[in-house]
Amino acid sequence: MIKTVFTILLCVHLLGDFYFQTQKMADRKRERFSWTIGHSLIYTLGSWLLFFLFLPGMKIRYILAFVLAHALIDIVKYGVCRRWGRRCPALKGVLGGRNVFLFDQAAHLLTILGIAFWMRTMDAAGLYREGIRAFFDAFGFHETVLIRWAVVLLIIHKPANILIANILSGYKPDGKAAPDDGKTVQGDRNAGRMIGTLERIIMVIFIAIGQYSAVGLVLTAKSIARYDRISKDQSFAEYYLLGTLLSTICAAAAALLFL
Repeated sequence: MIKTVFTILLCVHLLGDFYFQTQKMADRKRERFSWTIGHSLIYTLGSWLLFFLFLPGMKIRYILAFVLAHALIDIVKYGVCRRWGRRCPALKGVLGGRNVFLFDQAAHLLTILGIAFWMRTMDAAGLYREGIRAFFDAFGFHETVLIRWAVVLLIIHKPANILIANILSGYKPDGKAAPDDGKTVQGDRNAGRMIGTLERIIMVIFIAIGQYSAVGLVLTAKSIARYDRISKDQSFAEYYLLGTLLSTICAAAAALLFL
């Protein structure tokens, strides 16, 4: 029960914090408090809409706890980065973009886990809209399976790309970026991120059907495409390997945790 509710809340969080938020908004809310409040309002409205459309059985107190906790974390993050980062130079390294992103998402996940534990006595089946359940039953689908696949696909696309880009930001060789770290020119960046997403989708499918050895085929095909540069540039080869391993970990972790 707790895992099902956690998965549902995580889906809503991923949509609100990643897919309802543009990169422009993410950049500007670090500089101006009004953008932080704006994002919190969008997150709140988006969450309420999703709960109303698909989960009308969700009680108001849980929704309020969910959206207010997110707003509080974002406000605290803004205050710490803007005020403490300026007053205490020693914190500048700790409050870098990568660490802030990791701490921020860890706080959100712990909050969602706490709310799921708070809701442990509820019947998850009672949250869904009756018409939606009837629709999936007619086609032989179970809503829990659909939710699990939804959260995996949501994780391995934009959140995984952003996570990998943040981790790789400190290992970029000679000021150049690999195609899937999100730091190249716009065209290469978009193509690289799409390649990374498709790579992880294929890995998840292979893991879901138990074909673990087939994951190596995906990694081999990707390496062949970059073989020329990998063989000639040692620093790029290490950087490329790090990105590939991080991408593989994201796909494997998502599949093993939720499928």
